[in-house]
Amino acid sequence: MTKRPEKRRSARSIARQRKPGSRRAVGAKQPARHDPADDLTPDVRAILDRFVLHDIVSHLLRRAHFAAEERFAREFSDEQITPRQKATLIAVYHRPGVSQKMLAEHLFMDRVTVAEMVNRLVARRLLQRRPSADDKRAYELFLAAEGAAMLNRVMPRDASVEQAILRPLSKENEELFKSCLRLIVQASQS
Repeated sequence: MTKRPEKRRSARSIARQRKPGSRRAVGAKQPARHDPADDLTPDVRAILDRFVLHDIVSHLLRRAHFAAEERFAREFSDEQITPRQKATLIAVYHRPGVSQKMLAEHLFMDRVTVAEMVNRLVARRLLQRRPSADDKRAYELFLAAEGAAMLNRVMPRDASVEQAILRPLSKENEELFKSCLRLIVQASQS
């Protein structure tokens, strides 16, 4: 006996055979949707009603950080260097032979991110990486000739970027601002 191939059923015929409530039928009214905001407590609603995003310190710090990064990127677009890469070159200049682990601690960055950044800087010949004499598993980092040339081009212009970022502040407020930022950073480290 030969089996006959089954007929393909349309999506509409399948929908008609579904159990009631399993899927909305075409043309049926949608049930009223529950608004999760209705579940907020009165205390939380009061907080939210007074909440002004532009007065939130973490939001302001993030926006100020983005503004500073944008200013840096505009100034140094021809150099293709980021603020963290510049900081890395400076840190290696100050600590010739530093390990990637110590560099990560100095920059307050995780080791994986620093390792990736160092790989890029080595590939661009801005840093040299040499096996450590003390620990065969570790590398020592040194400023390469191209890295020194990069710092020669970047550092004279870097001060103007810092000044532009702080330009809206008076000299007195500039020092106060930096002092307050240092206090926040120090408190986060303890």
